[in-house]
Amino acid sequence: SMMISQNAITHEAIAPAGSISYQMLARIAWALALTTQILCCACGLGGFINSILSWEGWLVLGRLTYSVYLLHLGLLTLLAVGMRKPFMFSPDFNFATWYLGVLLMSYLAAIILYTCLEQPLAFIEANTYRKQK
Repeated sequence: SMMISQNAITHEAIAPAGSISYQMLARIAWALALTTQILCCACGLGGFINSILSWEGWLVLGRLTYSVYLLHLGLLTLLAVGMRKPFMFSPDFNFATWYLGVLLMSYLAAIILYTCLEQPLAFIEANTYRKQK
């Protein structure tokens, strides 16, 4: 049997040709749109999107992202092992609280890791290579 797509707003059936066209062109169109935006930002024509993407706060989050990536799985494991009963993910406040809690704890742990380990080692490395030249 053929799968029939539905319009998400009107719930009307979409013709197979329209569905196939969308599936073929959607990713290409998205990639071209992002490429155009990146080129516009690089040429100084990005407008307000360029100011959002150039925000200084992204630098801080970018420095912490790898630490968060390394730490979050261990944190999730610790939280799961410490549970007294099974946790059911449901699309309500419970899941949002779990997600935001893990995100906050991961970033706090990443800040500690960054300030205690990464930043001092980067300082030592920079001074070591600077003195050798």
